[in-house]
Amino acid sequence: MFITPISLRSLLAAGLLSAPLWAAAHHPWLLPTQTVVDNPEGLVSVDAAASEDLFEYDARGLALDGLVITGPDGASLSPKAVNAASRHRASFELSLPLPGTYRVANVTQGVMVSYTSGGEAKRFRGSAEAWEKARPANADDVRLAKTASRVETFVARERPSDKPFAPTGKGLELIPLDPPVDLSDGDRTRFRLLLDGQPLADAPLSLLRGGNRYRYQMGELLLRTDARGEFVVTWAEAGRYWLGANHAAPVTGDNAQASRASYTATLEVRPR
Repeated sequence: MFITPISLRSLLAAGLLSAPLWAAAHHPWLLPTQTVVDNPEGLVSVDAAASEDLFEYDARGLALDGLVITGPDGASLSPKAVNAASRHRASFELSLPLPGTYRVANVTQGVMVSYTSGGEAKRFRGSAEAWEKARPANADDVRLAKTASRVETFVARERPSDKPFAPTGKGLELIPLDPPVDLSDGDRTRFRLLLDGQPLADAPLSLLRGGNRYRYQMGELLLRTDARGEFVVTWAEAGRYWLGANHAAPVTGDNAQASRASYTATLEVRPR
């Protein structure tokens, strides 16, 4: 897809590549019908959307082309059924065959490219593979920014797993060091934030509780990772929570590649 006249240089100058991927739009999220599944079929449904009011259907559904579902044994699963994104939501149904915790994510990667062709400024957005195919032979002043996002949640059948998930080593991701399901108010949960498989130190995160439609303030809690990329959340009250982080690589030189990554998770805390 080619668009004119805005360039990547303009985006960098405006600081947009250092802002959260959701800052200019809405908060993306995956929301399961329940986080601990105990029905005989092991079935759970998940809604996928981006919204201004957390966990409300006030904006758009998410495309689910990048679903990655990992079971407690490390095996990949496919959703049982996927409903295409409607104006306000998308959804899918998942069967959990084994006891333990499942990692349910929607992962997207792509590039933003600005360049000139025949003296005209142009812009491309899409996958890296699509850019290589579409790149004009006379493209000059090429500036490329890689983007990656991971929107996920965690569900368990019957009981949480004791063992943390193995990192994928790609983009920004969160590794729960304590079970991220079956949480109650007053619990403390440890997490590690990784970038391309390595701990990300001194990184800011945002924690928001759902229901902000009915409050005057978002009630945002700002967190920060330590030198090992770890942080702890003490759940003060029950509810559904949205946890988000983003990272932008510094850009130097005329031909340098920029990159930015975002991560969001939905977690549920029940009354004790």
